[in-house]
Amino acid sequence: MDIIYFGSSDFSVPFLERLCDSSHRITRVFTYFDKERGRGRKLQPNPVKECALARKLKVFEISGFDEDFYAEMEKTAFDRAIVVSFGMILPPEVFSRWPDIWMNVHPSLLPRYRGPSPLVSALLDGTDRTGVTINGVVYEVDTGSIYAQTSFNVDKGDNLDRLEEKAVRFGAPLLTAVLDLIEGQGYRPLPQEEKGVTYTRKLTPGDLEIDWDLPCEQIFNMIRAFSTRPGAYTVFEGQRLKILASSGTGRAAGDKNRPGTIATADRQEGLTVVCGDGRLLSLELLQPPGKKPIDPVSFINGYHIKAGMVLGKD
Repeated sequence: MDIIYFGSSDFSVPFLERLCDSSHRITRVFTYFDKERGRGRKLQPNPVKECALARKLKVFEISGFDEDFYAEMEKTAFDRAIVVSFGMILPPEVFSRWPDIWMNVHPSLLPRYRGPSPLVSALLDGTDRTGVTINGVVYEVDTGSIYAQTSFNVDKGDNLDRLEEKAVRFGAPLLTAVLDLIEGQGYRPLPQEEKGVTYTRKLTPGDLEIDWDLPCEQIFNMIRAFSTRPGAYTVFEGQRLKILASSGTGRAAGDKNRPGTIATADRQEGLTVVCGDGRLLSLELLQPPGKKPIDPVSFINGYHIKAGMVLGKD
């Protein structure tokens, strides 16, 4: 089967590679133009373009759905269009001109967690199970019929990176299996259920700041949802201090310190902070501004941290 592929992010790359190694043919990869990246602000390709060029695939870069895009679509042979973490909503015209050929990989068990941040939202909610859905694409985001789903556990030790790895491990073979079935048996999707629909939203920089008034479990979930990128943070001495890993101690603070107060800061008991429910959160990996991530003992020694100091805005 001839495939055109739409993607741009690191998450999208393993799916493209899996398709390249399958019996299906990638006839064109659609992705964004190069953007300025890094300290030197040099133009650099995104991960999908890099992968496509390394695989000697034809790449077409777009910034929107203009006449050049439609002309490229018209001259490209394809049976199916696969969309994985593309980052741009397809316009209604593509579905009217090329109906019933669009497919998407969505890292949740649709209809749960529709929208742009399904894995982050699953971690923020503290859910213990999520999955991957191969679904048809229609203009109403993530409402298309379902070809296949698979689920996996969300362990307490999982952060965003680990959850993405699971989604790839389960989702990439599922995608090629569905395409094989479509090609061989005319496999058809089933409509999504109307029950159990939930939505996610596009996250903002303000979502990354830790509110120490929240319960310990909620702060723990927030830290792992944004780790290792872009990183949840708190304010320390007027600067942003990223907290990249933590664990709940299960212990009550045992005093009247306000949330955000450092309760312990030593090698034996580690670096713990009082949360809004009076429980202690142990900070396991921190990243001061402009520095590499460090363990709590290095942070305590390097920044002269003592019990009684307070994290967060005054």
